[in-house]
Amino acid sequence: MGAGAIRPHRPIPSHHPGEADGHLVAHRRGRPRRRAARGAPARAAQAAGNGRWAVTPTPPATPGPTPRQYFFLESPPGQTVIDSVRVANLTDRPMTLRLYGADAFNTSSDGGFGLRPEKERQQGIGSWTRLGLADVVVPAKRQADIPFTITVPANATPGDHVGGVVAAEAVPSGQLDSGGLTVGVTHAVAARVYLRVSGPTVPGLAVTELTADRTQVGYDLANTGNTHLLPDVAVTASGLFGHRVTAAGPGSRLDLVPGARTRLRAALAGVWPVDIVSTTVTVTAEGGVRATSSTTTLVGVWPTLAALALLLAVAAVLLRRRRRARTPRPRGLA
Repeated sequence: MGAGAIRPHRPIPSHHPGEADGHLVAHRRGRPRRRAARGAPARAAQAAGNGRWAVTPTPPATPGPTPRQYFFLESPPGQTVIDSVRVANLTDRPMTLRLYGADAFNTSSDGGFGLRPEKERQQGIGSWTRLGLADVVVPAKRQADIPFTITVPANATPGDHVGGVVAAEAVPSGQLDSGGLTVGVTHAVAARVYLRVSGPTVPGLAVTELTADRTQVGYDLANTGNTHLLPDVAVTASGLFGHRVTAAGPGSRLDLVPGARTRLRAALAGVWPVDIVSTTVTVTAEGGVRATSSTTTLVGVWPTLAALALLLAVAAVLLRRRRRARTPRPRGLA
């Protein structure tokens, strides 16, 4: 191994299937090339897979009880991390896949974990990642191990940099109708990469913009630190005189990358038509990280007052008409 290159920081044991002959037709980035590689029969993936192909970290040579599902790597700035990804074809036909590194992000509306498409500009770990092969043809029911490197810049910030190694279809296999146009859909599978750059780690969470109405609670959840976090969210609510109000959501556990901000919602049940709802959102994560926010909301008051004002206005009009009808009118002279 050359100077400046380091191996993954934690060898996670896994199974080591027997090898069999296989071939890959591939080219390196920017230079077409046919390359033969040894493959092995494809095994069912325990990490990222869609039933047609799977992408997982290559198991280490030493067998172990469980395979590693993600890449957990560590490096100081200015170094290069070397690892390998396994791409398995689970179908009965050869499959051509495009390999690339991508930055991770969280969606703005529900906090879902995503990886940026290859055509988008990669600004973090995705731009640091180089695959040994850009395109690969994996024979039917076979798998291939593809080496890759992550070159950490000398000025990389400490903390977690999250992304993935993606294997996408070389040719779109699906279609989507959008605004009268047919758009090709490219399916992709990825193995997540969590790279920690050496230095101080400062985890943090924040809950802001908390609002509530008769049917739901909404709030912004942000990862304000420099480590990825798996927060647990608890939403509690009560109504006037302390009567019970239940909150459901957000459901699945989140994986927030550093700097992520997302809008989450929880459905409310048991709120009276006219009520005073007190709501508290509390998020916690490993390492004693905690954030909370509370709000009190008048529910149904303004609609009730508006309806009451309308009723009073109608009553006033009717009363005025009634008084006019009872007022005696002067009779004409004979």
